[in-house]
Amino acid sequence: MLRLVSKTICLSLISLISLFNPLEAFQKHQKDGFFVEAGFETGLLEGAQTKEQTITQNTQNTQKVYENPLTHPQTKEQPKEQNKSDTATPQSVYGRYYILQNTILEKATELFTAANINGNGLTFYSQSPVYVMAYNKENAEFEGYGNNSVVVIQNFLPYNLNNIELSYTDAQGKAVNLGVIETIPKDSQIILPASLFNDFSNDSLFNSDGLQQLQTTTTPFSDANTQSLFEKISQITTNLQMTYENTDPFSSGNNDPNGPLASPKPHYECPGYKKSCQVASVSFTPQTAEELTNLMLDMIAVFDSKSWEEAVLNAPFQFSNSPSECGIDYPKCVNPFNNGLVDPKDEKYALTPEEVINSYRVANELTVNLLNAAKGFLGLGSQLGSANAPDDDGFNQGVLGIAPFALDPEKLFGKNLNKVAILELRDIIHEYGHTLGYTHNGNMTYQRVRLCQEGDGPEVRCEGGHEVEKNGKEELEFSNGHEVRDHDGYTYDVCSRFGGKNQPAFPSNYPNSIYTNCAQVPAGLIGVTTAVWQQLINQNALPINFANLNSQTSHLNAGLNAQNFATSMVSAITQNFSTTSTTTYHSSSKNFRSPIVGVNVKIGYQHYFNDYIGLAYYGIIKYNYAQANEKIQQLSYGGGMDVLFDFITTYTNKKQDHPTKKVFASSFGVFGGLRGLYNSYYVFNQVKGSGNLDIVTGFNYRYKHSKYSIGISVPLIQSGIKIASNNGIYADSVILNEGGSHFKVFFNYGWVF
Repeated sequence: MLRLVSKTICLSLISLISLFNPLEAFQKHQKDGFFVEAGFETGLLEGAQTKEQTITQNTQNTQKVYENPLTHPQTKEQPKEQNKSDTATPQSVYGRYYILQNTILEKATELFTAANINGNGLTFYSQSPVYVMAYNKENAEFEGYGNNSVVVIQNFLPYNLNNIELSYTDAQGKAVNLGVIETIPKDSQIILPASLFNDFSNDSLFNSDGLQQLQTTTTPFSDANTQSLFEKISQITTNLQMTYENTDPFSSGNNDPNGPLASPKPHYECPGYKKSCQVASVSFTPQTAEELTNLMLDMIAVFDSKSWEEAVLNAPFQFSNSPSECGIDYPKCVNPFNNGLVDPKDEKYALTPEEVINSYRVANELTVNLLNAAKGFLGLGSQLGSANAPDDDGFNQGVLGIAPFALDPEKLFGKNLNKVAILELRDIIHEYGHTLGYTHNGNMTYQRVRLCQEGDGPEVRCEGGHEVEKNGKEELEFSNGHEVRDHDGYTYDVCSRFGGKNQPAFPSNYPNSIYTNCAQVPAGLIGVTTAVWQQLINQNALPINFANLNSQTSHLNAGLNAQNFATSMVSAITQNFSTTSTTTYHSSSKNFRSPIVGVNVKIGYQHYFNDYIGLAYYGIIKYNYAQANEKIQQLSYGGGMDVLFDFITTYTNKKQDHPTKKVFASSFGVFGGLRGLYNSYYVFNQVKGSGNLDIVTGFNYRYKHSKYSIGISVPLIQSGIKIASNNGIYADSVILNEGGSHFKVFFNYGWVF
């Protein structure tokens, strides 16, 4: 076997040398010749399709479809959903108080701007992420919104919202419906004249109140995504108020009047766990403000979830926190031993599950900043004032700063944006814990799983644990060495406390339990929260799904859609006639991954320099077909060159007078090369194409004139091809992705002449 391998290597080297022998290189080899081959291929086509449906219907003003809920409030016995019929549209129901998309886009701007953050004290409310305020004339002038009454809509959500109703509650506690917004673009601010809305008059409460917060609700015409999103937001009960600032948040030396950042610069003391700090901020960008908002909203949704509450109540370990820091003085640290229990002497620092739940659901007013990571700070959090007392349901205030890179969704949730990275997601939970008064001493802001070492052995989870006095000094003693540090990313082993005689059962049977193994229990507040967070991601139960944000249309960047404008204007003009033309829009976006199958034909010439090395030059044409949301056809043509390397070449002896002649019989080898292709796609009765460069590799087997090939081709250039269509009813667009994931496997048969 070794002799055969050695012989093959030697012959391969000789064949390479022969490339530089011009006489041998251009002599015709028996394997040379023109070839034709054809075969089948299959692969994967990825992309996204966006569809917007425009429905125009004629209704008679004298024909009552059903009463306008804006002017005829409905009773509990007659809910809106009962009134929806096949002929109903938002315009036929709400009339002139249905505010069309073109009006919105004319008034919409980016929400997370420097002007809003620096000048207007931009504030996010977890229970009202679509925050709407009505301002009378005087207050509108004071806020810089002009000299007329206005309604200001701030959408902090990264989603476009569809058919949203605005209302307010009057002095008698009755809901007054004002109008319906066709589209609220994602991350936008919209300033609308109050005169567009129902109940606008000089003596109405809506117009006369200086400030009036309005409520937002879905309608029967809201799309499924909007209704699902509002349902998830309705589960949030914690009132988090978060004001964005572009100023240095903390002073040095805890407001030392002579310090380098003394007043009137930063106005917050350093956190208690920092003796001094000098923190420089960086300004929010629209991206970082959106990332922080999305993250905080999902975090509050986790804390408010039934799953998190049950996980805390059933935790098979103790939560603990001490107001004093302990550093590496481990006997002073009150975090539990790895069996889940704190040292008996530290029992006073143990928290009840109810205390933990109440503290994380308390109303919290935060000022948030972005920290300059170059100054050495990943994050800082501080509570303003004293810590929450047990059972306190009052209002908390705090300051939170975080470095921009700690907000990157891929860093927190992986490339596919659906897997929690506990050591990355820990940062925001950690700093939020500080705003509630929790310190580093315990297991509320770090997991602090104790690690032990014996001699020069590996670090492992400490086992057992109790305090002893040695040489007049308190020390902790474990059964498997001495504690060298505590660390995050580990779990508790609580098996010794459950399932035995006179011991309770391990809490794995309650609904949606995160405790499946007593030897691997999520440790501390960080462990419980991240485990539930992952569970809720898997259930698609959180308001923000980071994996689908790219599917949202950017209305603010795209500007006013001409088709929407034309349709909306026609509708607005004609709704005063006896026959009213009404228009509504239903939009959806969907990613797809579909198999693609087809055929290919190659014509070319192959030239061998010897039995082992050759080149093939060819032209190629291919046809492929895929059935995604639409029928997609692909026609490709181009040319390429492959390097041929045959491991085995055999000959037969043929008597031809004298002497006997060797005649080629068969060969087996590999090939690899590049091909340039122009790919034309046919969708929506349109053709659009682009060029790409493919890398090709595979195996060849040839018997006499017959040639068999199996291989793979992979596009090297990542690109997206967009094809759009609008027929007046549907506005469709498809983006087809080309790149490494758009590979094809082919099986060919050919003939060498």
